[in-house]
Amino acid sequence: MFSVVIDATTVSHATTIKGGSREQNTGSSEGGTLLWVYGTGFAQNAFSEVPSKNTSNSVKLTKGDNTYDCQMHIEKVTDTQLTCYTPALPPGQYIVRVYVEGNLIDLSQHTYPNSATFRSTQSNAPRITQILPQAGLPQRLIRLYGYFKSKCYLREFDGCSGSDVPVISRIYVGGQLCNLIDPDGGVYYSNLNSTQLTCRFESNEV
Repeated sequence: MFSVVIDATTVSHATTIKGGSREQNTGSSEGGTLLWVYGTGFAQNAFSEVPSKNTSNSVKLTKGDNTYDCQMHIEKVTDTQLTCYTPALPPGQYIVRVYVEGNLIDLSQHTYPNSATFRSTQSNAPRITQILPQAGLPQRLIRLYGYFKSKCYLREFDGCSGSDVPVISRIYVGGQLCNLIDPDGGVYYSNLNSTQLTCRFESNEV
């Protein structure tokens, strides 16, 4: 794997919090952590009409001889920041490697030797420990128990607006949406907390 020096391209640091420091680099070993990579000189035309590695950026996570793709979230990409979703990874620390226009940026262009790393841990992974009931008809309420790492579903609620606060984006049961909010009243089916929540299984399938 060869790396190159591209003028004006640098990698400052990686973090799991928007605007966070390089020390804030921990995420779930199950994947899905949004990783922010800051620097200068990244490719800006990620929305090229003819997608090509020569008109875009990519991010990979490496540890020893193992390399993993970090799925780009191009809506937030600028010439000074990249965003991507981490894949499922064995626990450990990974070096964040950046490719610009198909070229791997040399580590000499990282601000510090360990400034761009991601640490995968099992303790950061949300877990479901119990589902009740375990069988029933569609369109019924389901209660989930576990360790969700968040009690926030919408940013506008108290304590949920900060960029460092994780938010539960949606819940699926067997590929079907399980809604936390009663569409008629616009309120939660139960009070949300980080260990228990209630949702309505929206499917009509049996």
